Amino acid sequence: MNHELNSHVHHNEAYHTPEELEEAELEKALSEIWDIAEEFGLDPFPTNFEIIPPNIMTELGSYGIPNRFSHWTFGREYRKMKTMYDWGLSKIYELVINSNPSQAFLLENNPPIENKFVMAHVLGHTDFFKNNHMFTPTRKDMPEAAARHADTLRAFEDRYGQLEVEEMLDDVLSIEEHIDPYLAVRPQRQEELLMWRQEADRQRSSEVVYEDEFDDILGHRRGKSKKISRAESRIAVPPSPDRDLLGFIRNHAPYLDDWQREVIDIVRSESIYFYPQRRTKIMNEGWAAYWHKRIMREMGDRDLISDEDNEAWWLVHSSVVAPNPRSLNPYYLGMMIYEYLEDFYNGNLSESEQAWLKKEGVTLPPKYEGPLKDSPALAELREVMSNNDDQSFIRNYFDKNVAERMNMYLYEQVTYLDGSTDNVVVSTGWKDIRDSLVSSMDNNGSPLITVINGDYNRAKELYLRHEYDGQTLDPEYIEKTLPHLYNMWQRPVYLETVDSDGEELDDDLPIVYMYDGEKFHIEAAGS
Repeated sequence: MNHELNSHVHHNEAYHTPEELEEAELEKALSEIWDIAEEFGLDPFPTNFEIIPPNIMTELGSYGIPNRFSHWTFGREYRKMKTMYDWGLSKIYELVINSNPSQAFLLENNPPIENKFVMAHVLGHTDFFKNNHMFTPTRKDMPEAAARHADTLRAFEDRYGQLEVEEMLDDVLSIEEHIDPYLAVRPQRQEELLMWRQEADRQRSSEVVYEDEFDDILGHRRGKSKKISRAESRIAVPPSPDRDLLGFIRNHAPYLDDWQREVIDIVRSESIYFYPQRRTKIMNEGWAAYWHKRIMREMGDRDLISDEDNEAWWLVHSSVVAPNPRSLNPYYLGMMIYEYLEDFYNGNLSESEQAWLKKEGVTLPPKYEGPLKDSPALAELREVMSNNDDQSFIRNYFDKNVAERMNMYLYEQVTYLDGSTDNVVVSTGWKDIRDSLVSSMDNNGSPLITVINGDYNRAKELYLRHEYDGQTLDPEYIEKTLPHLYNMWQRPVYLETVDSDGEELDDDLPIVYMYDGEKFHIEAAGS
């Protein structure tokens, strides 16, 4: 059994309630949707669907994983989402968990056709989770792991105090995205230090002084090793810039207790779990939208849903993929690129699109006129889906034709002399749009902060560097985040970055923010 529908409906053999009849209808539709998905070549994880009330859906949406640990930031997100739902400003149609089997949740007050639509959408997601390369290393038991994490933190609250645990979580969550996503399990401190020491010794042992021209042959007998000073024998901690800020602090913060290091482990493991979802938002949502559209259209063509329901799901689809004139809708952008690629590989582009590609030297596939499920495009689309993340997806497959299909442009907000503001289009060139999208996805859109020295000034002070990519840091965020780092490190913390607004020092010069536990200092780097 690859799919299952659960609800809180109680069955009674004496009669059939409306809830039971609706559940039976959804069970039948799920089987039909699953069969169509398999016909089109989708290969999802086994997926369990559960029907839940809106307040539970909002809670799950704010926490991200069922049974996750409690924190006030999740409560803040819950209140925001609930307010938006209560006022009819937004609605969570579905929530699906990347696990094996996958867990998906449907709203109990949705009309049945909306939940059928959501089921088709979910199978696109679970197919993506199973087959996209970014998700291959992610653990598939995170719901169970998250429940264990929550139990651990509750035990810490009983032992060390709720306030102490919450403050530690405040500190850790302030830098939760600063991880090395490719280092799921970081070695423990002593093992890591030993590895660094051995590597430093190997590098030094290769440094040999030769006395004459024959020493390269007889060096093992006549070569002399460099004399290593005491200063040179010290190893750098870390030996090279380390992007895993959470992992480095977990291992090398001088004064953390064991339970505090375990809190870092918990947050870091969950952040690594979410990393592929942040890295593939456009691709993943676009893939689900692409497939819910095709599966539901097939449901209509086969008379598995009524004409009224066929119209209803199209209205929901239109709202989900509606373009926004001032922000990027990932459902819309991802789906439009997949549809463009479908037309390209099936030879169904417009004459103007073909003419531009020919001018660019692109070889066009022959025209295909058979059913989509047997088309050459589907195999190509699966290759694209499997082997890319958002950044490579946009870099490789966004072109002039996509930009024109979507009527895309770049705009910026300008301020006039009278203080009024307006949004002004600055470019409609597809390369400008593509490059802007690609650059915005560097490090998932977050600044890259690396650890340069964990023993700065030979006083166990922490020196960090913002790897400048043309975008500066917000001073307000710096001044709110460095105290959290200080709380964990308990020694002065430095952050080197670039000042481009001219408020502190000269434009585009490296500067260093330092927080010593009481106040901030800002100075030019190297001063």
